[in-house]
Amino acid sequence: MLLREAGVEGMIGDLLESFVQDAPLRFAALEQAMLGEDSKAIESAAHAFKSGAGTIRATFLADILLEIEMAGRTGHLKAAGDLIEPIRTEYLAVMRELGAQQ
Repeated sequence: MLLREAGVEGMIGDLLESFVQDAPLRFAALEQAMLGEDSKAIESAAHAFKSGAGTIRATFLADILLEIEMAGRTGHLKAAGDLIEPIRTEYLAVMRELGAQQ
């Protein structure tokens, strides 16, 4: 309904396909940043992933990604580490909902 109101309803298929193609790379980048304990990389990876999730209205995923983005921004690596599993769980749920092969 929101896309219809914005006049871009016809783009939904392309947006979803783009997310399905991009999300595995975004999640992998976030995991890599976490392994490297690089707060700036965590912030950047989470922000990019959050943008895609927000675009397709995967709001719970986007909300968790915002939390990890803020943890990266403030250098709270412990808080960021605590969020990676909830992000993985929600990311996989969104991909299943979209019918994406894992």
